[in-house]
This record gives sequence, structure tokens and C-alpha cells, in this order.
Amino acid sequence: MNFRKYIWYIPVLLFSLLCIAGCGTTSKVSLRNLSFVYQPEKQFTDLPAIVYHTSDSISLFFVHVNYGNLLYKKDPYSGIYICSYRLSYKLTGGYDAAEIFEESSLYASDSINYGRNAGVVHSLEFRAIYPGKYLLEVTLTDINRQDNFTRFVSVDKSTMHGRQNFLAIDSDRQPLFNDYLGDDQPFRIIVDEPAIHFLHVNYYNRKFPVARPPYAEDREPAFQYKPDSVFIVPLFNGESEWLELPDHGFYHFREDTSLREGFTIFRFPDSYPELTVATQLRGPLRYITSRKEFDSLMISSNVKAAVDEFWLKTAKTPERAMVLLQKYYQQVEEANRYFHSYQEGWKTDRGLIYVVFGKPTYVYRGDGIEEWVYGEPQNRNSLRFTFIRVINPFTDNDYMLLRSPTFKDPWFITVQSWRR
Repeated sequence: MNFRKYIWYIPVLLFSLLCIAGCGTTSKVSLRNLSFVYQPEKQFTDLPAIVYHTSDSISLFFVHVNYGNLLYKKDPYSGIYICSYRLSYKLTGGYDAAEIFEESSLYASDSINYGRNAGVVHSLEFRAIYPGKYLLEVTLTDINRQDNFTRFVSVDKSTMHGRQNFLAIDSDRQPLFNDYLGDDQPFRIIVDEPAIHFLHVNYYNRKFPVARPPYAEDREPAFQYKPDSVFIVPLFNGESEWLELPDHGFYHFREDTSLREGFTIFRFPDSYPELTVATQLRGPLRYITSRKEFDSLMISSNVKAAVDEFWLKTAKTPERAMVLLQKYYQQVEEANRYFHSYQEGWKTDRGLIYVVFGKPTYVYRGDGIEEWVYGEPQNRNSLRFTFIRVINPFTDNDYMLLRSPTFKDPWFITVQSWRR
């Protein structure tokens, strides 16, 4: 993250003082520590990957390899700088499953470093039988750097109408690896079923509250499925026309109105997941402010000055204010990348814990469950948070924290640490 972009927010500092439905089924968590998936400083590259089902037995997964994150070395014979990597995958039944249903790998290289955003999309076919649920473990190894990065992708073939039965492509006819869009970003939707001639779209424009503190046990009201508007998208040979989504909110595409399963595209602010305007810095402060302080921030006519004043008052010195500001909003942006569902990632339960407590020391996963540990697992003083996946037709990234009054003291101690 480029911290320079935050400097303009605080010139004053330098010169003066829901649960949508029910919870999904869960299983025992893995014994493997997966905390690296939420620690970007330990990852030499990102690895966007998605799955698309083409039949009841065959699926594709697409992986984008970013050349700009790979290490190029000069070949002693040709004098050309070359990067080399291995892309491998294995399909299993879960995080601790012993049986491997399928595995393969490929080797590739590039002789010109085109820049950080350049790369290639690999498409690999694998066999996954309907009905069933699987886990795809994809590993990219940078051979020159002798380092690797692993990405886990859930493969859901429990239904023939779920989100992985749709493929969204961009104007270059490359897969969309994110399920959110910016302004005027055209895309098409592909469905591998020529007999389907229309997609039914429900549009929702909702304002959801931010996550409640981990000790607050009152429940959120149930989600109301009645859409704000509806429309139809025609398909021609299984492919839509070029689409643009002008309004913020989320759009749920379905093959059949009698089903809730489908494919959802979210329209967040254009800069998402980054924070680029002062108004985006105000909302996340709710987690470390009193109600009175936050209300004052919200009614301020000069948002930038109000945010500046909060951090200066909190940190006491401009130098410490800069350190706290950079750390806090870095965690907000990372929460946006990891945890967005039907709302921005920082507003979710996992986003709440990540922003306030930081990166977990240990992460354990199972089917529909995540456990985060801050400290050592055997230490009674360590904090352990459990998140349960919520049954949600719009996303499979919606997790609910199991709240408890025992979190009250750790919460206030950690919040106060941001304010010293």
C-alpha cells in the first residue's frame, strides 16, 4: 500500500496540535495454521483465482499470474532477464482431507518484465463430480526467488445454479477475478447452458450497519429479500450483451426466479478496496470512537479536518498520529480485500476483528468455519475468535462471529491501545 496517499489527509497534524438466513453446517477445523492467507507481508505475490463449472463433471479454474511480482534474473548466456515459475494444484475434499482427487502442475517463464500489472491468465481443466464440495489448493512457486504462495478456492458443485455456474468476463474477454466493479466497467456473463435465454436480475440498494462489538450478543434483523428493482438480461448462445451497472449496491443474477442461488456483482466505491477520499476514512473510526465522538465526525462540514483532529488528539504528536493513521487504514484496506461480502470488508465481523486486533497469529479452517487465535493456542490468555459461515445466496464470504461477553475487556483494552 502506498502510504503517501494519506499524507494529504493530515496537513494540520504536521503543523499544529445480519444474519441473512441461518448458519451453514460446520465441521472440525483444520490442524494446519493458515494465518499466512491474511498476512500480505509474508506473501511475495497475490494469486487471483476463480472456478467455473462447464458440466456436471468438468470444471475450469482461472489463475492470474502477475509478472510484476516475480523475480527476474539475468541469463548468463543470453543476457536476457527471465522469470520462471511453477503453477500447481491439487483437488481434495477439505483442508485436512487425506485423499487427493486430482493434481497437476505446469512450468512457465517470461523473458521481459512488462511491469507490476502485466501477467498472464492460465486456464486449467479438472474433474469434479456433481453433487459435491471440494477444495482446490493452488500454489505458485517463484523458481528464481525460491518462494511460493498458496491460494485456497472452494469448489461448490452442490447445485447447478450457484455462482460458480456463471462466468463474468471483461472487455478483453478475460475472467473477472473480483465480484465487484467500478464505474463504467463493462462486462459479459456466460452461462454454459444454451437453453437458457434470460437472466433475472434483482437489484438491492441497502445501507447495512457496521459490525457490532464482539461482546454484543443482540442479533441483527433478518435480511429482506424484496429487491429495490428487477430487470431481465437476454442471453444469446449462453452469453449476455455488454453490461454496465451504474448504481452502487448489488445485483443478483439468476436463471430461475424460483431459486435463490445465482451470481452476484457488487458495486462499491470506484477506488475499492482502497480509501482515496476523506469521507471513506470517517466510517471505520466507529470501532475506536465513542458514540459522541463518532456523531461529531459524521456531522462535521469539513471531513478532512475532523479526521485530522481526531488522530492528532488521539496520538498527541503529529509523528505518532501518522504512524497510527497508516497502520489503521492499512488494516481497513486489507479487510476490504479479504472479507467483503454484501458490504465492504471492514464492516463485516471478520473485518471488525482484523481492523482492531490486527492479523491473527493462527488461522484454522474447516467447512463453514474459521478460528482465529491471537497468541499461542495453548495459552489461556490468548484470544480465540470463531466465525461461522452464513447461508447467503449472494456470497460465500459471509461469516458471523460467535460473540461472547468474555470479549468485553480485551476489546476495550485493545481499543484504548489505539488511543494512547
